[in-house]
Amino acid sequence: MNVIKIPAKPQKGNNAAKQEVKKLRVAAYCRVSTDNEEQATSYETQIEHYTEFINKNPEWELVKVYADDGISATSTKGREQFNAMIEDCKKGLIDMIFTKSISRFARNTVDCLNYIRMLKEMNIPVFFEKESINTMDSKGEVLLTIMASLAQQESESLSQNVKIGVQYRFQQGKVMVNARRFLGYDKDDEGHLIINPEQAEIVKRIFREYLEGASCKKIAQGLQRDGIPNARGSTKWHDNSIRLILGNEKYMGDALLQKTYTVDCLSKKRVKNSGIVPQYYVEDDHEAIISKETFLMVQEEMARRARTQLPFGGKKGYSANHAFSQIIFCAGCGEQFRRIHWNNHGKKSVVWRCVTRLKEKDKCRARTVSEETLKAAFLEALNEMVDDSDTYLNRLRENLEAAINSANPMSAEALSAKMAELQRELINRTERRENYDDITEEILRLRELQEQKGMDDATQKEHTKRIKTLQKFIQSQPSEITEFDEALVKKLLENVTIHDDYLELRFKSGVTISIEM
Repeated sequence: MNVIKIPAKPQKGNNAAKQEVKKLRVAAYCRVSTDNEEQATSYETQIEHYTEFINKNPEWELVKVYADDGISATSTKGREQFNAMIEDCKKGLIDMIFTKSISRFARNTVDCLNYIRMLKEMNIPVFFEKESINTMDSKGEVLLTIMASLAQQESESLSQNVKIGVQYRFQQGKVMVNARRFLGYDKDDEGHLIINPEQAEIVKRIFREYLEGASCKKIAQGLQRDGIPNARGSTKWHDNSIRLILGNEKYMGDALLQKTYTVDCLSKKRVKNSGIVPQYYVEDDHEAIISKETFLMVQEEMARRARTQLPFGGKKGYSANHAFSQIIFCAGCGEQFRRIHWNNHGKKSVVWRCVTRLKEKDKCRARTVSEETLKAAFLEALNEMVDDSDTYLNRLRENLEAAINSANPMSAEALSAKMAELQRELINRTERRENYDDITEEILRLRELQEQKGMDDATQKEHTKRIKTLQKFIQSQPSEITEFDEALVKKLLENVTIHDDYLELRFKSGVTISIEM
């Protein structure tokens, strides 16, 4: 595949004014820190330089050289000429700005970012001569990202809400939750989460009913019908609220930190973190309301329901409460099997049939399977593992070793340290006016690795727990299993594939067993 990049068209300042002027209206800003004689000479030299530099370009029109002298403040307050330049930009009088360096434009990184982004919204680029940066190009964007990180540190002393301060607390495993709107928990005097016994029973009910087959909508309707209050004290419940509770890892005592992040410390806008910034997972942070085993079963059930496809072209969604629903597949066409009540010559029974065959019989000849056959096959598979426990336990141990060894050898801490090192090198190169394209590419590559690392670790952890669950089950069975249990199907079985003369049962641990029909 060949991908061709089509560059963006260059923008020249205020759109409303572009048709009224032919020349690009250019301004410059210069500043010196003190009013001694040496700095005064530098001040005059800068004004002279920019006046000559702008005037000699026939496509430019000099608006003004804005200059503040004898000012050492770290913010833009008191810089009359700077503020006048910004006001002229807002009035549409300036299309482009030149300045000597970032430190001359603004001594405070927060102010610098604030004004650069304000000017970008007006399509006004700022050129920093020393750093060779145009705030409108891609390199400028990368530097602004790094500057934003520095700005967060600078503003930490002014605001406890700054992202970097929050991130430091996350790195230390400090969980921050608004318990006033968190069903099931309160906070003690030290800010730690403690269980609210009355609300915890509501949480347990939600998890229990979901595993029993109820939908989020049915659970919400039941709570509302019974007049049970939610976290805000209202008896009105929504299915989305139930879904958020079921997916919140804090109920099993853990905490995933930085689910959202502040885009920048200026706008304070928060968005969902999809891997842009690091996340931190704290295990056993507080007392659990739901066991880890129950929580993971719910996550698997939620994923299974989300994958389901209603028969005959319906929309995706959860449609049945039976343990085998949406996990039985046809080996021939790949479609799911549907549970139906069958009346064959007056004899009623429950059977499972391929959806394709139900719609168009000629397209699939998959056999019909009775529900009793499925139950018997599941029990036979369980008993085979129990009877030959040594073989299957060895196989599970091998699967467990493979899962552990497949982990990414580079730790999250090592990735973060390398990223910080590259960010420092990027700043140093810009100050030395050296090319930093390779650094930029490496930062982007490591960012992708960080995202993949989080995904790999989560997958490995989940797979390991599934293997250990089956190991524990096999070891705990003293004799033959004779009674079918739907809960075991949900807990252990991933899917069943129907072949012409046998069933293939795949367990969540990776073990596959074939049962003849």
